[in-house]
Amino acid sequence: MTTSPMPAATPERPSTGREFTTIGVVGLGTMGAGIAEVFARNGFSVVGVEVGEEALERGRQHLQHSTGRAVKRGKLSEAEQRDLVGRVTFSTSMRDLADADLVVEAVVESIEIKKSIFRELEGIVKPDTILATNTSSLSVTEISTANLHPGRVIGVHFFNPAPVQSFVEIVRTVVTEPEVLEDVKGLVARLGKNPVICGDRA
Repeated sequence: MTTSPMPAATPERPSTGREFTTIGVVGLGTMGAGIAEVFARNGFSVVGVEVGEEALERGRQHLQHSTGRAVKRGKLSEAEQRDLVGRVTFSTSMRDLADADLVVEAVVESIEIKKSIFRELEGIVKPDTILATNTSSLSVTEISTANLHPGRVIGVHFFNPAPVQSFVEIVRTVVTEPEVLEDVKGLVARLGKNPVICGDRA
């Protein structure tokens, strides 16, 4: 039996061998729930975190309603909807993100709230976990200053509604590690989205 060789690493496309299996989403409002749906629809295990049970239930309802509309439009079968929702774990504890390979923060546009989340994540996630913010208006560089390892911080800006819109902005800072950028770009492409890489301009 012959196997196809892996494509060689190049300076533009370093090969890191990073595997993404579990995705964390912090904040399950309209955007966060949509981002969770996109990843779950593509076979990833998702851990969605909210600050309290009430907000968590709203996030669960966002996901149910969105996937329910997809079933009515014939985009998903009922079995696929069950499988998709079943891949999402809902939690009020950031500690449940310990095994995530990528965490996407999608909370309100407050620099201090976002920095406090990134600061807390630093003590929870694995050393090689990528930390992403979905901000559309704040400086990713400023958010990354909350971390001891800002090179693993990147902007991943989904457009609303996330399950429908095809473009995703990937915002690199001056210290974002090249392999982090390439891994996230590849991951976004796996979601069936079109990644657009841009610099950090608030």
